[in-house]
Amino acid sequence: MNTQTYNFDNVVDRHDTCATKIEEMDNKFGRHDLLPLWIADMDFEACPCIIEALRRRLDHAVLGYTSAPAEFWDSITAWLLRRHGWQVSSDEITFMPGLKKGLSLCINYFSRPGDNIVIQPPVYHSFRSVIEGNGRCVVANPLVRTAEGGYAMDFDGLERVIAEHHPTMMIVCNPHNPVGLQWSAATLARVAAICRSHGIVLISDEIYGDMMLGGKRHIPTATVSADAEAVTVTLGAPSKTFNIPGIVSAWTVVKARALREPFFGWLSASEFNTPPIAAMVATQAAYEHGEAWLDQVLAYLQGNVDYAARFLASELSEVGMAVPDASFAIWLDFTRLGLTQPELVKLLICSGRLALSDGASFGLGGEGYMRMNIGVPRAVLAEGLWRLRTAVHSLGSGVGANGAVDMPADIEFVRMHGLGNDFVYIDCMHREIPHLQALVPEMCRPHTGLATDGVIAIMGSAVADCRMRIFNADGSEAQMCGNGIRCVAKYVYDNKIARTRRITVETLAGIKTVEVHPGIDGTVETVTVDMGLPSTAPVQVPVSYAGAAMIDSPVAVGEHQVRVTAVSVGNPHGVVFVDNFSDDMVGTLGPQLETHAIWPERANIEFVRVDDGGTISVRTWERGAGETMACGTGACAAATAAVLTGRAQWPLTVRLLGGNLEIDIDGTTGHIMMTGPAVMVDSGRYYPSSRC
Repeated sequence: MNTQTYNFDNVVDRHDTCATKIEEMDNKFGRHDLLPLWIADMDFEACPCIIEALRRRLDHAVLGYTSAPAEFWDSITAWLLRRHGWQVSSDEITFMPGLKKGLSLCINYFSRPGDNIVIQPPVYHSFRSVIEGNGRCVVANPLVRTAEGGYAMDFDGLERVIAEHHPTMMIVCNPHNPVGLQWSAATLARVAAICRSHGIVLISDEIYGDMMLGGKRHIPTATVSADAEAVTVTLGAPSKTFNIPGIVSAWTVVKARALREPFFGWLSASEFNTPPIAAMVATQAAYEHGEAWLDQVLAYLQGNVDYAARFLASELSEVGMAVPDASFAIWLDFTRLGLTQPELVKLLICSGRLALSDGASFGLGGEGYMRMNIGVPRAVLAEGLWRLRTAVHSLGSGVGANGAVDMPADIEFVRMHGLGNDFVYIDCMHREIPHLQALVPEMCRPHTGLATDGVIAIMGSAVADCRMRIFNADGSEAQMCGNGIRCVAKYVYDNKIARTRRITVETLAGIKTVEVHPGIDGTVETVTVDMGLPSTAPVQVPVSYAGAAMIDSPVAVGEHQVRVTAVSVGNPHGVVFVDNFSDDMVGTLGPQLETHAIWPERANIEFVRVDDGGTISVRTWERGAGETMACGTGACAAATAAVLTGRAQWPLTVRLLGGNLEIDIDGTTGHIMMTGPAVMVDSGRYYPSSRC
């Protein structure tokens, strides 16, 4: 049994790999600096079992003619039975050189030039292009919107177009792309009955059938009735399922002998159904060994769907979303914006710098809609959603004649760090930066941005010397940052915004008092921060825990258990004590614990090694940022947990990747006192690219 845990948070750079979503961006969208969330392939690393199987085969240097063994066909039929309860014999299935090519082969065999073929828009755009490209004619039977806002088939309309146009073929998309809808057995049975009564061959595209979300079950069209079995040619593939579309592999199942035998004979005559080596090896490996990987992908995708739904509900209520039953795309409804389709496309490209699939390309009913690929790491999805928010909100704040967002042409900033925890600081004491939060992911991005852990805005306050807003690299807002507040104190003291060495700073975690310690040149070198009272009360952390405090409590992560201490120092932390660190531990266990269901608001995760009674070493996985060189609140949480569990005593030196912090407790108030450096790095101007 495969118990491996896979990391889908890892961002893979696909440049210089001939990736269509990148290489075709200039031709399709007119510029190359967009976030590519259009073409339907996922950005996750392929299932390792597939890569390993291909490598093993290539260890044999002869790549001669090959024949598919019985085990190849058995791997597909066993998969269909195991995942979908569909009994298919090996003589009822054959290989196809890709699903779209398979669709073209079906059109060429089961219809003649000039024939009419029914499709149900909005639907996968290649249905139309393949039909028309092969000299056939498209007949549209558009889906209809239900009272609940969903989609349904128009059976009265289907009967009308059949009576008028006498089609020889109909293509059904099950689950339906772009909506992500799994059709019910009753709906499929009714379609099949209509087709059989009129002598129409029903082609069922089921490429997303393996990608059901939320525990839903796929219903293969051919299984719903005797009519369906008699008229259905099913097309499926491992390509979407296992993220291997570049290895062209698909299959077709035809249960009805009258359709199957002549069709399979025609395919065999030209060897259309002979699998090449890579397709054969990858497909068999996927279906035999990739199930655990797929189950984890589907859980991650469901998390992405939920994340997108929450974001749109809280940040972008103007945009609707069809929650998919299947696939890794969401169908977004922009009709409430009142834009024409060209205006909508221009808005998203120019103001959002987003490459999405144009809803109009899916045919009737697609105007006012866009399809967004969410088969990406969550940090990429978050950036895409914030860009979407920037674009839509730019309508309310003014968009120039050329589609540019109404924001400054440049933004002055300084870069400072506390023990390597690197932030860009923007002085907003006397000015407001429109759309700053939405701009943060762009500013923080490596290579094309400032490659920073986040952005901190220094603002005026009615109750303190200043106010700080802290944005993580993904655009999410944090309550408090110990390293960040030290640099804020340095900025306001060195720039004479505050005149005394005791400075108050308003944060989302309350008003914090800091004391600056200038060096010989009069500028601040170190800062002591009153971090306030730490809390272990579950409701205050917050953490879902039934007891009075979550101290060294077991938490299930996959099939393993990890002992976690939950502490709030203005934001939630999970502290895990370890004997030694490893990069794999931080990079794998960190994101799993950050997003664990016990944290209502996610959490920062600290891995802590106790060196002696007065010294601990810490590595931190920060929510919204990943591993950072240092985390001030994390150091305080780690120190608190070490003392609470009897592993250390106050005061403590906390060793971080970026350097050391001194953590003590005020004996009178019980407040955590943190002392550490604040360092100026550089300054400059940032030029937002969210302007066409």
